[in-house]
Amino acid sequence: MQPSDLFIPWEGVVTDWEEALNNINDLFKLATDKRELAWRGVANASYALHSSIYRRLVAQSDRFPNEEDVLAFEESILGRARTLWRYDHISALELLAHIQHYGGPTRLLDVSLNPFVALWFAVEQRYDSEGRPSEDSDGRLFIFDVTDRQIALDKTWGGRELPWKLPPNGWRTNLPMIWRPPSYNERIPAQNSAFLIGGVPKFGAGSNMKYRKVPGDGTGAETWSADEVRQTTSVTLSMNTLDRKLRHNSKPTFTLRITAAAKQSIRNALENRFGFNPSSIYPDLFGLAQYGANGIP
Repeated sequence: MQPSDLFIPWEGVVTDWEEALNNINDLFKLATDKRELAWRGVANASYALHSSIYRRLVAQSDRFPNEEDVLAFEESILGRARTLWRYDHISALELLAHIQHYGGPTRLLDVSLNPFVALWFAVEQRYDSEGRPSEDSDGRLFIFDVTDRQIALDKTWGGRELPWKLPPNGWRTNLPMIWRPPSYNERIPAQNSAFLIGGVPKFGAGSNMKYRKVPGDGTGAETWSADEVRQTTSVTLSMNTLDRKLRHNSKPTFTLRITAAAKQSIRNALENRFGFNPSSIYPDLFGLAQYGANGIP
């Protein structure tokens, strides 16, 4: 099984700029004003929806980690951050946000509340280690309905201990929560950033019906196994197609595949019509340094 196998039956396909716009508009029509959407763009459509800590643990153990593995890794990172680096005055969730920003492993999944920012990440020009442009591959957009799943830095989520050390109800079976962090750095407001946060997927009785192999009403549907799901995603999902009418209480996840051939025209439109470029997406000195390391014409 490839990670994208779970997404392909549910995906819409974007082959040019107009289709990108039309699909984004259709998603907003589906959501209406009563739903909040979060968007994630990845440059390669074959990638799994895995957090950086999940990828790290897979590489170290050559197996898909469970929630206990992830929690133990997080506790180790936070312990060292508080004792060796003396960041003992910051809440656990805020510390993870800073670690994520500087490239460290966390369970946080970057998303944006702006669809065009996520689209930029899906079509962004990539470079090899020598600063040469890499050949485009298909990219992917994920769209999450995050209505009524917002996190605030209150007593539960803003404390010194990891909020999920004593997991909330449904931590591993419910859909992930969303946290819109304060502007700790320039990139957060520039990218209208937020984080998806959830437990490693776990199936209760019958709950793997969220992971049907093909769209439909679920009658007699074949489903992905728990191991297959964890090979694909480190948070719980509820996949839906763009042409399926939503139930009022549903919390769907959608996906769009951006073809490689469409990427250059979409990049041009995002820059020329909306002003998205490396300096607007990465407005800090790290962004400038990376831009200088890549192939400047």
